[in-house]
Amino acid sequence: MNYNEKQQKEIAQYAIEHDNDYKATGKKYEISYQQVAAWVRKYNKSAKITEKPQETKQEAPTQASALDVLSRKDPVLEAQLEDVKRRLGLL
Repeated sequence: MNYNEKQQKEIAQYAIEHDNDYKATGKKYEISYQQVAAWVRKYNKSAKITEKPQETKQEAPTQASALDVLSRKDPVLEAQLEDVKRRLGLL
């Protein structure tokens, strides 16, 4: 049986929603495991292509903020360090 693109997408979504269980999905729709896997790959690939521009815009601020976070000093840890140094007589 031939499946149109809409049906393929629905089957791929079903497989993804059920923890990528290609075998059970194949049995339900009476198609092969390999066919389900191929449609899931196709669906994931097309979904990533449409989402890619949005991801790149969102990634840049995340990376910058991660660098900012790593470069900042934690005042609580600084206070604890000062306390330990004072106890050891280093200050």
